[in-house]
Amino acid sequence: MPEQLPLRVMTATAILTLDDLGLGQESNLDQASRKLAERSEAQIVRWVQFPAGALFFTLVPDDPYSGAIYVLDRKTGVFYLIDFNDQKWGGHSLAEYETLERTCRLTLLARQPRLLRPLCNLRKRAQGTGSPLHLRKF
Repeated sequence: MPEQLPLRVMTATAILTLDDLGLGQESNLDQASRKLAERSEAQIVRWVQFPAGALFFTLVPDDPYSGAIYVLDRKTGVFYLIDFNDQKWGGHSLAEYETLERTCRLTLLARQPRLLRPLCNLRKRAQGTGSPLHLRKF
């Protein structure tokens, strides 16, 4: 039986590719994480990696409520921003991230990035569009 995510409302938005960062598919995770931190102007404070993907939690220095959650699909080279529709527009704290990681099983997204596709479809349906996701840069 395939693993499933909890029913908590979360969406994913494809925001960046390795190509956008000047990296190719052959780049390693250290290079990709450095470029993500650079582009987001934040520090990666939590990082969990698996063969299929990686989960990152970033914080802007001196702003403990600026956290963002990203998943990299290593096969496609796409970074996804994870959102919980919780009106935390400024971001999450480290403590909130740790709770979300546990209760929403975020590591499952990094283990099986294909689970991100339906989360992207949730966002598209909420926006009333069936068009493909537009990859945007920060």
